[in-house]
Amino acid sequence: MNKEELINLLKKYKENNAKLNIKLKELKTARINLKCDDFETSTTSSFGINQDIHSKNKISNKVLDKIEKNDERREVTKQKISDLEAEVRELREKVELVKDRLDGLKYKEREILIAYYIDGRTAEDIGNNLYFRLFNQTRSNRHIQRIIENATNKMLNL
Repeated sequence: MNKEELINLLKKYKENNAKLNIKLKELKTARINLKCDDFETSTTSSFGINQDIHSKNKISNKVLDKIEKNDERREVTKQKISDLEAEVRELREKVELVKDRLDGLKYKEREILIAYYIDGRTAEDIGNNLYFRLFNQTRSNRHIQRIIENATNKMLNL
C-alpha cells in the first residue's frame, strides 16, 4: 500500500463505514425475506355452475406457474444476497484496514489525523481549536502538517 491509497482510504472512511452499515442492513433484510417469504400457491374454489371450465384456447396450470415464479424469485433473492455479501466483504476490508492502522497510533496523532482526513478540517483549524481543546495550547500550521506527515508515515509502516 502506498501513501496515496492510504490517504484515499482515510478520506473515504466515513463514507465506506456508512455504506457498510447500509449494506449489512440490506443483507439482513434479504436473508429474512428468503427465510420468511410467503411463497404460496393460490387456488380457486370450484363452487358454482361452470367454475371449472377453462378456455379452450389455452391450457393453463396456475399452480405450476406460481411455483415457477416463486423459484425465480427465490433465485433472484439468493443472487442478491451473494452480491451483497461480496460488497460487504470489500467494504469491511477497507474500513477495518483504516481502523486497525488508526488504532496503532497515539492519541494525539489519531485525533489529528481523524480531524484532518476524515472530518476534513484544515491544519490551521486543528492547530487553533482541536489542539487547544486537547492540550490547552495552540500550534502552527507547519507543526500540525508535520504531525500529520509523521503519523501517516507511521501508519504506512504498520
